[in-house]
Amino acid sequence: MADLVINERRREPRRAPAGDAGDLDPHVPGARVLEVIDTSARGLRCRLAQPVRPGRSMPLRLPTAHGRGVLPGFVVRCEVCRVTRHGVQYEAAWSLESPWRHE
Repeated sequence: MADLVINERRREPRRAPAGDAGDLDPHVPGARVLEVIDTSARGLRCRLAQPVRPGRSMPLRLPTAHGRGVLPGFVVRCEVCRVTRHGVQYEAAWSLESPWRHE
């Protein structure tokens, strides 16, 4: 992957989740997290079973180096990413107000 990306709007580099985190997946109020797509120090993108409303602030329970912590997050977007006979899946992204130290 190139180090320089023209017109990059993100403040922090993204990275894929480290393996199968299991019970270390983030907890989103009112939605079940199906998959963590990528993370950064100030953001999170997940696939969900329920939608979340863009423009909403919500507390996210996130894994940290010392267990779990609660960080305020702002829903930047949420869109339908897949429709199957089992239901609809959504992809949502959050901007975090403070840096997330999760390694």
